[in-house]
Amino acid sequence: MKDLYILPECYIDTNLVETLISTEGCNHQKGCNTVVGKMDKLFADKFAVGIIDRDKRQVRYVNNFHEIISTESLLLMKHNERPHYLIMVSPAMDGFILKCADEVQLKPEDYGFPSDLKAFTTFTKSVTSKNASEFKKLFKDLRNASELKTLRGWLEYLRTNQYKSKEEDLKSMVSR
Repeated sequence: MKDLYILPECYIDTNLVETLISTEGCNHQKGCNTVVGKMDKLFADKFAVGIIDRDKRQVRYVNNFHEIISTESLLLMKHNERPHYLIMVSPAMDGFILKCADEVQLKPEDYGFPSDLKAFTTFTKSVTSKNASEFKKLFKDLRNASELKTLRGWLEYLRTNQYKSKEEDLKSMVSR
C-alpha cells in the first residue's frame, strides 16, 4: 500500500522512508516549500507527515507548528490545529546518513559511495537515488543507528496512529 500522506523533500529522503517503513511509495516532493505547500493546501483537513531539511531559513508554514521533541539531528513538530507533523533533519539528509553510518561503523565505500560529504551529495542529489538499490542496502544496514531507529519509530507510529497520535508516545521513542 502507498502512504501518500508522507511527503519527503527529496529523492534520497523518499528512498530512505520507503526502505525504513517498507511502504510501496510515498508522496515525493521537490524542496521544503513544496512539501509544506502541499501539506497546507492539498492536505489541509487530512493527516500528513512532511520530512524536510532543517534549513537556516524556514518557510512560514513552520510557524504553525510546535516542537514535540528533538535529538541531535532530528526535530519532530506538530501543527497547532491540524493533524500535520514535520520531521526536520539536520544537517541535511546527506550528512545525517553519513553520521548514522559512522555511528554503526559502516563505510559508504562498501556500498559504492564516497564517505566525503560533498562527493556523497552528488549521489544523493541524483534523480536515480530515489530507487537506487545500493542506497536501499545501505539503509537496511543502518537500521541500528540510534537516530534512524527513532526516525523509523516515529514514522511507523504515525502511520499506524494517524489521527490518534499522542505526543507522549512519540517522545518515548527517543533514547536519551
